[in-house]
Amino acid sequence: MDEEDTRDPEAILETVEQENRVAVLMIGRPYHSDPGLNHGVLEEFQVLGYPVLSIRSVPKDDDYLRPFFAEDLKQGRIQHPLEISDVWPENYSSNSAMKVWGAKFAAHHPNVVVLDLSSFKCGHDAPTYGIIDSIISTAGTPYSALHDIDANKPGGSIKIRVKTYAHSLTLHKERLEDVRSQKDEILHQIDQKRLALLQLKRKQLADRAQRDERVEQQIAGIMERERAYQAARRPPSTAELQARAEAELKQAGIVKVGIMRRDGQIEKLADQKLAERTTAHAPSLETAAN
Repeated sequence: MDEEDTRDPEAILETVEQENRVAVLMIGRPYHSDPGLNHGVLEEFQVLGYPVLSIRSVPKDDDYLRPFFAEDLKQGRIQHPLEISDVWPENYSSNSAMKVWGAKFAAHHPNVVVLDLSSFKCGHDAPTYGIIDSIISTAGTPYSALHDIDANKPGGSIKIRVKTYAHSLTLHKERLEDVRSQKDEILHQIDQKRLALLQLKRKQLADRAQRDERVEQQIAGIMERERAYQAARRPPSTAELQARAEAELKQAGIVKVGIMRRDGQIEKLADQKLAERTTAHAPSLETAAN
């Protein structure tokens, strides 16, 4: 039932952090991982390029979680990253408690958004709706709730709601990219100032026929970061732009026309080539008149 749990969730989270992407955390009952019960909603997000995690698949080891809950731990609001007594002191259901913790985790992780699933507005989960909404609203985490997923046959309506939520996730991803870009720029400026000071110190040492290996190592480290920074700002090549455009077309469900050769390979037609072939096979006005 937990198909998404077979992947490496920590690697997925590391990837979305490094690439400024988002992962969808499904908070629901364990059976909501079953495609027959969630009406394929998780697959819809995966098709759009968003990795999906369940609460049970999120890493629970202390070393991984502590950095995300560092402020709460420091302020004494909680004693352990898995604790939820600060938001729900009298919790009574383990599955409902896990949903609340999942919302807390997403609220503390900038690259995780929430998809809240319940069947028939599940009575056991009802007390958590307000708690989860408060956690999510306070953090500003993107959130979508399907609390009546089995109340009818929602096929078409679910797709519309998924695409609407996906649009908000695109905006969230753009905000993450802006924040990362601003942070990188600030770090770059700091590196530039440090490099200038270190090079001045190197010159002063050279004037005295001296050399400090620590200074040389620091300069080498900054120069390496500078090369990486400039490489990241390099305009994409034509091949990269073409690959990106094809990926966007595929995601939008648009397929390029092609011809199958005798060896079974598909030869894609470029727009100009396709236009030429279409024109060559289209009847002329004379032919139509005759």
